[in-house]
Amino acid sequence: MKKSVSHRSKEGSKGSGSGRLSEPGKPPPPQSGAVEVCTPKPALSLSEQTELDELEKVIKGGWKTFLEVGVALAHVRDKGLYKGKYANFEDYWRIELGFSRSYAYNLIGSAEVNKQLSSIEDITVKPLNEAQLRELIPVPEEKRAEAWKSAIELAGDNVPTAKIVHKAALKFKPRRRGRAGKAKTKKAGSGKRIDVKPALILIDEAAGLVTGNAQLLDRLNNLREMLLGWAGKTARRKA
Repeated sequence: MKKSVSHRSKEGSKGSGSGRLSEPGKPPPPQSGAVEVCTPKPALSLSEQTELDELEKVIKGGWKTFLEVGVALAHVRDKGLYKGKYANFEDYWRIELGFSRSYAYNLIGSAEVNKQLSSIEDITVKPLNEAQLRELIPVPEEKRAEAWKSAIELAGDNVPTAKIVHKAALKFKPRRRGRAGKAKTKKAGSGKRIDVKPALILIDEAAGLVTGNAQLLDRLNNLREMLLGWAGKTARRKA
């Protein structure tokens, strides 16, 4: 009588000897210690990449157009070309173009800053958007390059964001007068003499109308003394 031969022992003896069996149509599992190499898949399909390229043309074209509009507005302003329709430049961009004041002057200012920085050879990293340029508009023209270089240093290996440019530009912007200036103005005007005669005349007229009311007459007399005292103090301060 013949014995049946098991095929499992033969299949198990093939391969790397790891004892793990591979399924039909699939590669054997990697051996211990072996490096599995994975081919990275493209992030975008061909159609997606094509779509991205087309959209980026629009985006980058819009950035270019933004600067071109700023340059054109500056020419209209500087050459007075708005005078053919309007009395001033403000009416031109407000009525003709429908722009707000901030938008119109951000267009012009951004174009001017971009032109200035683009002409400096030792600035290798150029601004890439309007938000970056907008933070440099209040900086005096002679300090803008230095302010932008300071932003590049703060950003390190990254592209300066508008927030970083704002931080770098702070020390280059002209300082505004704060509360001290307002207090000084207020103090200067505090010595101005005030004429209380009209108020005294009104008090006398009111006193003549309420002759029988002793309490009210007393209040009017107190008011008269207060006004005279206030006028006297003001006169002494001015002297």
